[in-house]
Amino acid sequence: MFGLPWETTLLVFGFPLFWITYTLVFLYRTRNWPKDSNDKGQS
Repeated sequence: MFGLPWETTLLVFGFPLFWITYTLVFLYRTRNWPKDSNDKGQS
């Protein structure tokens, strides 16, 4: 693609796609976390 070797294309386009996917999965999995999860165990 664009005359680049496939390794370079994979790094240039693959990493951002991976990061976006990772972020979306993280947000999806953590959407129901309790709001006060940082308050547990404090006196």
